[in-house]
Amino acid sequence: MEDKLKRSWTLRFLYYFLILLALFFLYGFQDANSGTYIYNEF
Repeated sequence: MEDKLKRSWTLRFLYYFLILLALFFLYGFQDANSGTYIYNEF
């Protein structure tokens, strides 16, 4: 029972961690790049 609990906790942690990383890479770098482009346009 304890191994099952550890396994589910680890899988859940990895799942949310990967989602956070994906969101950071998708929006973090896009916002940084668009910010420089917006400033370049002005």
